[in-house]
Amino acid sequence: CAVLCRHSFRHTHKSRIMAALCSRRVGTISNARRVLRRQLQQRGGGVVISSSSAKPSLPPTDVSPIDDMVTKWERKEPASTPPPPNALPPKATFGAVLKASQMKANMKTDTLFVLGIAAGALIGFGALLMNNVGGSSPALMAANPGACNFLKGAVGLPTGLFMVVMTGAELFTGNVMVMLSGLLAKTVQTADLVRNWVVSYAGNLVGSLLLACIATVGQVPTAAITKVAATKAALPFTVCVAKGLMCNWLVCLAVWGAMASNTVAGKAAAIFLPISAFIALGLEHSVANMFLLPCGKMMGADVTWKQIFANNILPVTIGNVLGAAVFVAGIHYFAYGRE
Repeated sequence: CAVLCRHSFRHTHKSRIMAALCSRRVGTISNARRVLRRQLQQRGGGVVISSSSAKPSLPPTDVSPIDDMVTKWERKEPASTPPPPNALPPKATFGAVLKASQMKANMKTDTLFVLGIAAGALIGFGALLMNNVGGSSPALMAANPGACNFLKGAVGLPTGLFMVVMTGAELFTGNVMVMLSGLLAKTVQTADLVRNWVVSYAGNLVGSLLLACIATVGQVPTAAITKVAATKAALPFTVCVAKGLMCNWLVCLAVWGAMASNTVAGKAAAIFLPISAFIALGLEHSVANMFLLPCGKMMGADVTWKQIFANNILPVTIGNVLGAAVFVAGIHYFAYGRE
């Protein structure tokens, strides 16, 4: 090192410092300072010799380059840690899903239920926003149905799921993918999965109904919600299953993307694209329907509670489970979890 410093960079202060530090004849940092000051004196390096003392002294307004550079060498500041990547690769994301399944399995039941209530209410806020903006634009729907569907997808449920992800609320449809992935990879037990699904589903229902009651009392929903409720309650059973399957396929990919991202903006983008797609396509989400149909009934829709649950929420839930189990948890376990 000393040879390289002397012969390759001999005209710089840094080379002389490193040469002195690395040379066997220097020994200590203090000796290095004396040697290098002497070299600078011989080469006119800006060190002043005082008349009253043989020791060199620096000009009062200057900072010694020797002391500055040797002090930095003494500190040996560690290299800065590189920032994490903006997004995890797919296999690492599957590992994050498995860690999440273990965390959910260890969560207390009362905490799980309360966070389930929060998730149901937050998704309800998104559904209410969707209804009051895109769903209440009949002129746009008549003139340009595609633009109206895009508006409904862009404004509403992406906001709801973003709030769920950022607050750590427990959403049943996302938990289907997370807990089933853990079960397939043997990081959680069947009892953990059943408890999580049942408690989060019950909490989502309570939160959705609670917000529906509050919104109705506050007269927040527009009249369009009654038409939405009547239309959804009249769908055939198999149609609800198929639309529920495709819906939660996209919803779980949104959750997957949010878990892969290490930035808030990345999580928002990962959520927005799949969620806006499923709304624009007219697919069915069980937790969103837990708000929309009861709120529509409270606002005067001609539907019964039996129609709400037997004709819509039950088959949509079945489809949501199938979509998450086969096309997200199943596919990604087969690709990344069998090792």
